[in-house]
Amino acid sequence: MKQIKWTFLLLFCLTPLLVSCSEAIDSYLEEEEVAPTTKEEVKTPDSKALSASFSADELFSTTLFKDDPALLQFTRKVEKQIAQFNKTFDVTYTGKLEWEQFEQQLNDINSLLSYVDPYTAGYFLNYDWEAWEDKDGYLVEFQITYLTDAKKEKKVDAFVQAFAEDYITEDMTDLQRAKAVNDYVVQLATYTEAGSTEGQSVYELISEETAVCQAYALLAYRLFLEAGLNANYVYGYSDDELHAWNLVEVDNHWYHVDTTWNDIDPSEPYAITYEYFLVNDETLSKDHLWKKENYFAATNNDYDFIHDMWYADTADDVIYYNSIADNMLYSYDLTTQQRTQISETACYYLAVEDDAIYCSDYDNLGYLTKIAISDGAEEVLIEEEVLNLYIVDDILYYDTLEEENFEITL
Repeated sequence: MKQIKWTFLLLFCLTPLLVSCSEAIDSYLEEEEVAPTTKEEVKTPDSKALSASFSADELFSTTLFKDDPALLQFTRKVEKQIAQFNKTFDVTYTGKLEWEQFEQQLNDINSLLSYVDPYTAGYFLNYDWEAWEDKDGYLVEFQITYLTDAKKEKKVDAFVQAFAEDYITEDMTDLQRAKAVNDYVVQLATYTEAGSTEGQSVYELISEETAVCQAYALLAYRLFLEAGLNANYVYGYSDDELHAWNLVEVDNHWYHVDTTWNDIDPSEPYAITYEYFLVNDETLSKDHLWKKENYFAATNNDYDFIHDMWYADTADDVIYYNSIADNMLYSYDLTTQQRTQISETACYYLAVEDDAIYCSDYDNLGYLTKIAISDGAEEVLIEEEVLNLYIVDDILYYDTLEEENFEITL
């Protein structure tokens, strides 16, 4: 055989599946040095932008699989080896692609693998290959460096099953199931590239609770499926960064869910938004690029009202949230589908317990404030700006601008 003198080393930071999304979240919220006093001064979500340096045309298209079924079979054979964590293996390609075209696909093997099994495509950190002419095609030898292993993935499997047992019930609607997954991933993960696999692996996410968008989207993919929903892993671009998110089928319609961007900021670990929850193609196209022909179309807008919710907390199937549109406090009952205004207060970092909402009142210097759900009555508890509120076992925890880990027994 004649060896083709091409060897390729693919570093994880350059692959479509293994992405960092660093700029996508680092500046999600602009921090105010002086506490706001009017609604015009309160924080609002940063807007995203389409990538200036990339286009969807640069992404892999599944039409290649339709035009060349041998390429699909080649990819499936590679995926089977990766699923078994084999570090070195050979696979033969006998399709109709010329060498230059086939070489391009070898250099972008993650993209091909993500359509065969997106989860196992996230197993490895990097790879290299060598190819030889072989009869009517090419023999390719791969060498893989993995992010995870079979033992770790058994723990991931158990984690996913435990999630469904603890958070999913037979009587839940598709909306409730999808929301349970979104909320769980957002509350679990802290965005950082500093973890043991630089944020890329699901195992890192469940064991260290740190991740970047690849791990967010891969865990969400597994949890959506375990919750009984159809789902896809999607990758593309935004803000000149490779990025990953999900498609999920809710009530027979497909929607995008970007758990990374619903996780407001690493410095605000308990904050959650729904701005990128159950989004259609038209809306997501404002700041995401992807190869639309590769995925189901998301055309429904039944849940557009949810995108107005941020700094949200849920209790007894009711979402309590600050409105992006008018910076006022509302509730939304998932059972009755009723929206109710509770107060005109800009209520951030909110946490709910019994008949009360505890939050940072951004109409009043960010003071810790208790707001009654029943009538909107307000009581200032601490005359100091607070943030990162959460409640465990009737104890309210919060931070101030200077110190962390204060608590109040409720």
